[in-house]
Amino acid sequence: MKLAIKLSIIIPIGPGDDSWRSLLRELEPLLSKAEIIFTSSEAISLPKEWNEDSLVKRITAPLGRAKQMNAGVTQATGEVFWFLHSDSKFSASTLVAVDKLLQKSIKGIYFFDLSFFEGPLLMNLNRIGVWIRSRLLKLPFGDQGFIMTRQVFQHLGGFSETALYGEDHLLIWRAHQLRIPVKPIQALLLTSGRKYSDNGWLSTTQRHLRLTYQQGKVEWQRIQKEKKE
Repeated sequence: MKLAIKLSIIIPIGPGDDSWRSLLRELEPLLSKAEIIFTSSEAISLPKEWNEDSLVKRITAPLGRAKQMNAGVTQATGEVFWFLHSDSKFSASTLVAVDKLLQKSIKGIYFFDLSFFEGPLLMNLNRIGVWIRSRLLKLPFGDQGFIMTRQVFQHLGGFSETALYGEDHLLIWRAHQLRIPVKPIQALLLTSGRKYSDNGWLSTTQRHLRLTYQQGKVEWQRIQKEKKE
């Protein structure tokens, strides 16, 4: 896989999370071809062959996904950022789509369609919901693997470190406010649906919908108010 633009992949890792170890296998084709930055509040141990690669970085950052992703950016040398959740997995089309995207002029925030590789059968409904939210409402979430240039990220001001949740959601609202395009990539990225099994599909889905609505309502009202001023 030949990358036309220097790519920095930034992966935050939460306390006690070991799902990133499975992600290592997905990232192997990119070793020595893209910069891979793991950010964590705890020390992590990588396989020997990864430790020897100069394009792989491990940095420590305070707790919180927003803080860790922002910290990763400060250490990134690429001009294009790909923010991945640690429990991500690639479909057959993921890296092919990234390669094609990097051959073009990247303008805006790009995201993948989402599928789930584990969890209740009802996750098929969530997949449809994600498609509607991201494709029709233009509100993708961070588990859909945001890709953007350094210039766009800086224009957005990074991820909000003061938000109690939904730093990815807020970033997209900021993009809409600044008229930065939010575009789908014609490929799948997979993520874990384990929390839906652990915490109950209905209660977890309802909680996400409630929080998204509450946060989105505030942002929509703020944008409408600014338009009137």
